[in-house]
Amino acid sequence: MKGLILISAYNCDSTIGDVLKDLKNITDLDILVINDGSTDNTYNIVKKSGIPIISHEVNIGKGAALQTGFNYAKDKNFDFVLTMDADKQHPAVRIADFIREHEQHPNDVILGKRKRDKNMPMTRKLSNSISALLISWRIGQKIYDAQCGFRLIPGKYLTWHFSDIKGFIFESEVLITLALNHVNFRFIPIPTIYPEAGQTKMTYFDSTFGFIFMYISSFFKNYKKRNR
Repeated sequence: MKGLILISAYNCDSTIGDVLKDLKNITDLDILVINDGSTDNTYNIVKKSGIPIISHEVNIGKGAALQTGFNYAKDKNFDFVLTMDADKQHPAVRIADFIREHEQHPNDVILGKRKRDKNMPMTRKLSNSISALLISWRIGQKIYDAQCGFRLIPGKYLTWHFSDIKGFIFESEVLITLALNHVNFRFIPIPTIYPEAGQTKMTYFDSTFGFIFMYISSFFKNYKKRNR
């Protein structure tokens, strides 16, 4: 089985080296970093590691970076893509759990599921619970964590047009697109880890107002499956 670990990276030179080191020690899956217009040392750290990297000249957004990675995976005929964040929120040791679940349910999308415990900041806990509830109502499937970027997407879906959103809310609309086209979700519990202050790139607008706009707009869109 040919799998790709896809990491969207923006100004994460304090963490990306550790993330890539952990991955190389734990898995032999291919790895690709999308450098989304970083202005720090992210690009040089990734290049020095020997991991393949594709760079956007300017920062476009996480959704755009993921789409770049999905296009790469589609062109290279990967069997699945496992998306991870560059800020050490997603422990590499859990990759094996995602792969085992994928082997048993190859047509399902596998989502990381975090607990809303003391390790999750209160503002994130609120936005996480509300977004999960609203997405669940919208798609008719229970979603525990609509904002977690630790996901396994089978290669058969990589030709789909998921969303036009270029920022963080892309990941939420992906769930709507998949579910309304009868894709099932499965869930892998993962630890709740949040980066230190200043390391997270998600803004309040992205996590709240951007989501609200996307959610309301979703009732006026046609999500019938179409290829890119």
